[in-house]
Amino acid sequence: MGVLRAYPYFFANVLWLGGLLLALRWLPSASHRRLVIRLGLVLIPSCLFSPFLFRDYWDQVRIGGWAMGVEDVICSFNVGATGSLPFVFLYRHNLIFADQRQPALKRFLMWVLLGHCAFCLLWTTSGSSIASLILTQSLAAIPLLFLRADLWRISLVNGAAFPLLYCALIKAFFFIWPGFVSCWRSTPPWGRLLCGVPLGEIVYAISLGLVWPLFAGFVFGFRVKPPAGSRALLVTQGGSGRKPRATVCG
Repeated sequence: MGVLRAYPYFFANVLWLGGLLLALRWLPSASHRRLVIRLGLVLIPSCLFSPFLFRDYWDQVRIGGWAMGVEDVICSFNVGATGSLPFVFLYRHNLIFADQRQPALKRFLMWVLLGHCAFCLLWTTSGSSIASLILTQSLAAIPLLFLRADLWRISLVNGAAFPLLYCALIKAFFFIWPGFVSCWRSTPPWGRLLCGVPLGEIVYAISLGLVWPLFAGFVFGFRVKPPAGSRALLVTQGGSGRKPRATVCG
């Protein structure tokens, strides 16, 4: 029990990962599960910033006393995957997955490079890591919304649903590990507690919830089935060297 109390960051993320893997069983197909797992994996590189840039926001205790540990890897995966669960589950019967391979790696690398450059620039000017992260995600939503305007409803739904799920998880972890909240710095405004959850976590969840479906749609090319009874032009992108295919639905 002493080990469990000493390393809440590690054990909370292991518990979270177990619940996440169980939740994947509720998704109707391998394509849905694959999308959630991919969106968890693509967020893992962000954990490299934890030892250097987030000490002004929190100070987590890691196994071995390292500046970065396996906890950060698991946490990044958990956040990326859980950030997609609300829209993937709520729209599970309306998502149309591309039948050809998309240039996912190229698009992913482009946005990761732009996002990390923007984050570093904002951090050097503002000095607040969590504010820079929130602003980077919010700014990224603007061009992504232009590129995938068809996903604006999903973006709003996920922007409302994910913060509720995320904050419920944090509240549950604080209940299991009452001292866990002390790892967040109390510096205002982001360290202030709102309904028992640090304000930075709430705003971060809102910004991620809004941008994540747009990012997922742009990188992996899924689309949304038009409403029943409507006649809409659904464009399915072809593979490399192939022309896009248009299908009239309705």
